[in-house]
Amino acid sequence: MPLLVKFARLFRILEQHSHSCLSLLNIVLTNATDIFAGGEDYVLILARYLARRGHTVHISANPGHLLLRKSEEEGIPTLPILYTGMDRVFAVGRELRGHLRKMRVDIVHSNANYDRTAAAIAAAFLPARHVAGVHSSHSIQHNITHWIRNRYGIDHFIADADSVQRVLVDEDGIAPERITVIPIGVEPGPSAGRKALRARARAALGVSDDTVVIGNLARLVPFKGHRVLLDAAALVVRVRNNILVPIAGDGELLEELKEQARKLGIERQVRFLGFCDNLDELYAGFDVYCHSSLELAAEAFPLAILRALAAGLPVVCTNVGGIALMVEDGVNGFLRPPDDSASLADALLKVLADPLMRASMGQASFALFERKYHAARMAETMEKVYESVCPRS
Repeated sequence: MPLLVKFARLFRILEQHSHSCLSLLNIVLTNATDIFAGGEDYVLILARYLARRGHTVHISANPGHLLLRKSEEEGIPTLPILYTGMDRVFAVGRELRGHLRKMRVDIVHSNANYDRTAAAIAAAFLPARHVAGVHSSHSIQHNITHWIRNRYGIDHFIADADSVQRVLVDEDGIAPERITVIPIGVEPGPSAGRKALRARARAALGVSDDTVVIGNLARLVPFKGHRVLLDAAALVVRVRNNILVPIAGDGELLEELKEQARKLGIERQVRFLGFCDNLDELYAGFDVYCHSSLELAAEAFPLAILRALAAGLPVVCTNVGGIALMVEDGVNGFLRPPDDSASLADALLKVLADPLMRASMGQASFALFERKYHAARMAETMEKVYESVCPRS
């Protein structure tokens, strides 16, 4: 009887995937960073949804990384490897190669520059295929090693947005047919208990019902444009001061930004929350989401904005990278030029002044999320790319 049950389960899995997959794959997703931000969240979400589709998925990152801890909590197998030291990259590649061979891996999917090189070394002359995810609009070709890697060590590139693909083609000389644009996908917020979640979130922020909360989630680094956001907030406060701007994230600019808020006289309206992991609750407390990234700053496809769509929030953002794909100007929010605090403030004031506009834009955001940016759609499209490069397909 147990054997029959096993065969039945296997049959159901094969039946579910017969429309798109000739065989289930053994996949390793790598990430060499030492932070946990959008790129790392992307790896975790992708692994989760590929596993749901029946594939065997491991996540590889630096020992002790939060990404590994989160993976283990979800039952996703991990592969700790010390991805540090340019003088060690060939040794790291050999270590990863041993795992790929032993585990009979079909796809190694890299997600940062260091592990991109290590994965190219690891997969050379093995059946495993190397897919490289590129998550910024910067060139990924800085030396002869990168040139060789990009041409001979990567089977296919995944770009988050058209702007990323253009850089790969125009600056790095990579053939367009070797690149697939797959927008990042996220998960919907909780469908039940949203009212209670919002009440809890706003209680934690210490705000009343008549306070409009303008949320921001981003690392406190120059290209995220927080200085512009604070200048815009100061302009908004001149018109209406019943606002709160909670900024979630940590980084090198924390003390500078606190000092800027003090000089602008908006310490009461700005709250620096530090690194936050309770994102569903955090977004539930927002009324508007604002993202102020700068031009030429490699902002490709911020997950923070996608989460705002999934939470049904109106969004006011600067028009850089692939953000225009997530914000339909005048429909689910407003797009404004980068580094223009007056224009950003004007858009925020429009949304703040009209509760009906906020509601309709929030509904449009959620509809856009469901139509284009659900994690299930991302995983399904990624699976097709894997199949196209995998020799077993």
